[in-house]
Amino acid sequence: MADNETHARPWVDPWTLVGLVLLLLPLFTMAHELLGHALVCIATGHRPSELGAYYVECSQTSGWTTRIVAMAGTGVDVLLALLAYLIWRKVRRPWPRLLLWTVFAVKGMVAAGYWMYSGVSNLGDWGPDVGGGIGPLPWPWLWRAGLFVVGLYAYITVVRLSIRMLVAMLGGSDQSRQVQRQIAMTVYVVGGAAALLVSLFNPHGLVITLTSAVASSFGGMAGLFNVAYCRHVDLPASDFYIGRRYSLMLMGVLVTLAFAAILGPTIYLH
Repeated sequence: MADNETHARPWVDPWTLVGLVLLLLPLFTMAHELLGHALVCIATGHRPSELGAYYVECSQTSGWTTRIVAMAGTGVDVLLALLAYLIWRKVRRPWPRLLLWTVFAVKGMVAAGYWMYSGVSNLGDWGPDVGGGIGPLPWPWLWRAGLFVVGLYAYITVVRLSIRMLVAMLGGSDQSRQVQRQIAMTVYVVGGAAALLVSLFNPHGLVITLTSAVASSFGGMAGLFNVAYCRHVDLPASDFYIGRRYSLMLMGVLVTLAFAAILGPTIYLH
């Protein structure tokens, strides 16, 4: 059936949704690592020595160059989330709306989650103390507290907007709530499981798996539980239908496999 056919209630084919997640999540990660960290590393006159699925090693940087490279990944995440939200407001067809919602929700939560995570742990791209991603900075505890507060506020905002966007797409009926749970939890479970499996190929062991892949997927996207099980207002069901797309399912599997095979074990640039 075509996406523009009339249906009595919202429906998203579960396998098509899995294919979409398998396609988008590797692209999201490559945008963060390659368009963010690696590209800015090159732009600052340096050369990445390692390109992994969940990390980039930019050698011989120091001071603010190191900080700019470390912050670049999250900067790309924020830019993608903002662009997705602005474009989502302009489109009306179910397929592009679902795709743009996924970009906004995942990239927005991951970006805000980085700030909270680094604020609490000093690990990750934004840690301002010795050993942190952007550190050391003066008064690191003040920076960490500020990062956590900003990240928490941004995270709550992204979760609330994600809920409103899905309700606007699906409506507020019982069927709408089921589809909303299906979308949110498929993105969380499939995206997190794929990230975990791909990260196991990295040569640096569980450190990368736990602090990068698991933290950014299962941790960063935890707000999808709120999206899935939030309270709803009573609204009529919307005409939102996405049928089965075998080409998307195949493309998603192939992209994830290529991501795991090429960047999972790390590319070394000597």
